[in-house]
Amino acid sequence: MQPGKKDPYDKTSTKRQVAHLKRLANKKGKRITIDLEKEHLDKIDSLLQAKYGVSTSDVIRNAINDAYKIIFNK
Repeated sequence: MQPGKKDPYDKTSTKRQVAHLKRLANKKGKRITIDLEKEHLDKIDSLLQAKYGVSTSDVIRNAINDAYKIIFNK
């Protein structure tokens, strides 16, 4: 099966998604949508290759944490 293609026999994806969103809500988290241009996507890919994070979301969370530490010295 090609990457990014849903397995037509996967009957658990909806359950996993619901469970994920429930865990997120329990942690007072929120799903957000962000529009990124190619320049930003290329930078995220470079950061992934440099092992700055294990996923796009992880890279973004790490960048937020690092920026917070720099700006607020915490």
